[in-house]
Amino acid sequence: MVETEYEGIVKMLRFFVQTKNFSYVDRIGNALNPEPVEVALLEALRAFRSIRESASIGGDGRRYVEKDGNKIPVPGIPSDEEVKKFLDDVRSDMGVAKLVATLALAYPSKKENSGGDE
Repeated sequence: MVETEYEGIVKMLRFFVQTKNFSYVDRIGNALNPEPVEVALLEALRAFRSIRESASIGGDGRRYVEKDGNKIPVPGIPSDEEVKKFLDDVRSDMGVAKLVATLALAYPSKKENSGGDE
């Protein structure tokens, strides 16, 4: 299932959606070939790593950022294996990129809503 295969990427993109930064999700979801997906994912990972490293750490040990008075949990960074598999799959089927972008835009499950590090 795509959601579990690329869970880290979906959670990272969903974080950007929650912070009202739709750029990466839109670029991945609207790409017509694999190259823009690779560039958008690289840029998203770079920005996310920076955000994650500067995020506050709550009393429960989870990282979060504050936006408009809300604490938004910061998920973990996707693994290199997950990123490689995603990009390989996108190269053979662009529908994978659109599906991941769509999942990132969907409301998270109740279980995931607690967010943060797993």
